[in-house]
Amino acid sequence: MKKTSKLGTFPSYVTGAWKQTLATLYPGIPFKPGKTGALVLIPGAMCTSSVMNRLGLKLQRHGLKVCVPPSFPYFLSALANTCRLGKAAAAYLDWLDGLSKLYGIREVDVVGHSNGGLIALLAQDLIDSQERTCRVRMNRLITLASPLRGFPGARALSPVLPCCRDIAPGSSTLRRTARARRLLAGCLVAGGDFLIPPGNQFLDPGRRILMENFQHMDFIVGSDEKVNRSANEIARILA
Repeated sequence: MKKTSKLGTFPSYVTGAWKQTLATLYPGIPFKPGKTGALVLIPGAMCTSSVMNRLGLKLQRHGLKVCVPPSFPYFLSALANTCRLGKAAAAYLDWLDGLSKLYGIREVDVVGHSNGGLIALLAQDLIDSQERTCRVRMNRLITLASPLRGFPGARALSPVLPCCRDIAPGSSTLRRTARARRLLAGCLVAGGDFLIPPGNQFLDPGRRILMENFQHMDFIVGSDEKVNRSANEIARILA
């Protein structure tokens, strides 16, 4: 792989961040699970549920029954989902439990972009530690550029972004998410990520899948080719 300087990836990061912000302004597609299960798509920080619209539609073409949880606090556009991860994980479990009541769902697979992957892992650890219960079981988790080993700039941003208190390397929250690593079926790593170092996006080398020239947001709001590649890789893993 041809190496690119971190500074050289900055323009594509800014483009992706702008596209992601624009995506928060659109309504979310009302995806519905299937009769026996679902593929849950969890967005990351600064993302409303609508940022999963394009990826969700492409995964549906693979025959997957997609659903997306409501936007976590805070709900306003680019401030969405910047709450502490424990708060987001609790809201996610409440919603997941509701799938059982509404549709009779008993198990799901999960795709989490960025902090969305950590939210799923923390939710599983809350269940494992008997702090929470949920009638729906998570089978497999695929992460997309999730900061599984932390975000180096988190401490500097934590005064303005509460979620950053949980994703500083070595944090107690990251230790909790690592305890649920058995869920990880694949970690899609953004090879050109300006925000999260690629080496921080996986825990086990055997689960690492390098997506060369991908920027942090390309999985969900990148070019049509890149969102297609993301959907194809997710479908391959789940198959």
